[in-house]
Amino acid sequence: MSVSGSIQSAKSETHAATLILECLERSGKKHDVHEVLALLSRQQDASKTQVTIQRAAQLVFVGATRPTHLLAFAAYCARAEPHIEAITARGWSVHDISLR
Repeated sequence: MSVSGSIQSAKSETHAATLILECLERSGKKHDVHEVLALLSRQQDASKTQVTIQRAAQLVFVGATRPTHLLAFAAYCARAEPHIEAITARGWSVHDISLR
């Protein structure tokens, strides 16, 4: 059985798998997973970025520390593409599931 929920609802819980899905609002800045991927790929400090990116990074950190077996990020390919080389160099597996 699978149960979906928000990152906030998972605080202090663990799960077998977590999917962090990029969901943009009209401003395009509320849940910028690709911006967090940029921080991870460059190993940058989130406190030196815009407040919206800091908030997204905090949510991603909470979500990324919950799974025991699988952590998956889903982001628009074009937005994640600039970070793929650095992330794969750090041992991440990247899968493009677009219908090109």
